Amino acid sequence: MRLARRNWRETRTLLRADYARLCQMLSDEEGRKPPMMFCHPSFICVFLHRVSNHFQRGGHRFTARFFWHLNLLVTGADISELADLDAGLVILSPPGTAIMGHAGRNLTVMPCAGLGGETGRREDVGGGPGVPFLGDDVVLEPHCGVLGPVRVGSRVRVPAGIGLTQDVPDDACLEGPRTRLLPRRNP
Repeated sequence: MRLARRNWRETRTLLRADYARLCQMLSDEEGRKPPMMFCHPSFICVFLHRVSNHFQRGGHRFTARFFWHLNLLVTGADISELADLDAGLVILSPPGTAIMGHAGRNLTVMPCAGLGGETGRREDVGGGPGVPFLGDDVVLEPHCGVLGPVRVGSRVRVPAGIGLTQDVPDDACLEGPRTRLLPRRNP
């Protein structure tokens, strides 16, 4: 997958938007943000992804891969250097997060959530062959995943524990999986 080049100014603009959104989400009732937000694991994760993505777009595959690997080691987040994520990205708890695909503005990723390809389906819905395409203001709740060539509309909240494998329109309301009661087996 070939991404369009992005200069450092554009990368810094994305980082400023990510930082501002994280500060907004973590500030208290009076609007005071916690000190040293640039050291917050969520921002470090997003920063390393943006640097990795910048080098990937510039054709420096090995440098991009180095920053991807550094992100994986330091924060525990597996965000592909090919992932095309727009401004306002917030990853609330990086460990266990896996992302590969395209997402619009203000993507919020909660613990152990992710998006990526699915084996056997290679259609392109806009994010690349076999990977999802998310609209603006999408929230991925804990332990959910968007898998395969799926188009998720804007302003959608994917509930916890869902493995989403079908398209979802804008402003849709999804509900969690139904629980089933299974009889207990005696050993």
